[in-house]
Amino acid sequence: MSGAAFDAPVLLDALEGHPAAGAELLRYHQRYISRLTWLAVMCRAQPDDAQRAERFLSHFGVIELSEEIAASAAQLCGLRPGLSPENAVVLASAQVTGRILITRNTKDFPVAMPGIRVPYTL
Repeated sequence: MSGAAFDAPVLLDALEGHPAAGAELLRYHQRYISRLTWLAVMCRAQPDDAQRAERFLSHFGVIELSEEIAASAAQLCGLRPGLSPENAVVLASAQVTGRILITRNTKDFPVAMPGIRVPYTL
């Protein structure tokens, strides 16, 4: 795996100052987010904290939604009933680019699933 892709809950925790989230970010030199993760964080930050959130997100490479990622996300939705298209895109973004997904969302991303890391719970 080449670097890590972070899910929105971990990033939001880091922005709120949770030490476990900050420590997890520091574990990786190559940090990425899907474009949908970027959007989720920015939507949550509006309007009061948008500048700080955008500065924070500028430290991550953004995985854009490609045709390959979209096709993989569609397959994931077919294989995992109940997985939202948004979470399928987040997971497919990590998988297609060969990165581990760092999340604390164990409802949609089970701990036992290959390529998933759940470093802490709240």
